[in-house]
Amino acid sequence: MSQESTYIPGVCNINKEEIAYRKKAGYFGLGASVVVITILLVLDANQYLRLIAFFPVFVTAIGFLQAKNKFCVAYGAAGKQNATDGGKASQIKDKLAISGDKKRARRMNIQALAISLVVTIVLVLI
Repeated sequence: MSQESTYIPGVCNINKEEIAYRKKAGYFGLGASVVVITILLVLDANQYLRLIAFFPVFVTAIGFLQAKNKFCVAYGAAGKQNATDGGKASQIKDKLAISGDKKRARRMNIQALAISLVVTIVLVLI
């Protein structure tokens, strides 16, 4: 794929500005995860309280997955795309494209969920 983003159903639905935004969200989640996990460990929080780490870890995972895959799960689930540089999000008309995007969005959400669960389970068990 060239430097310029192009909408490809189920593959790419965001432009380089949107990708940079998802990457920033991933770094924000990473920072929040480190802070939350550090506090939980320093305070020797009980196992149930450690479950709160799931949320910033999920933000980290979904942010970086979206940036890496050039695909926004919210746009995919809503039948939208913003792959044109400098453009705005627009509604997709093609039913097959929408179906492919929704499938990709579900798959990425499951990936982020799995990553978050593994990290949280490890934190709870240590």
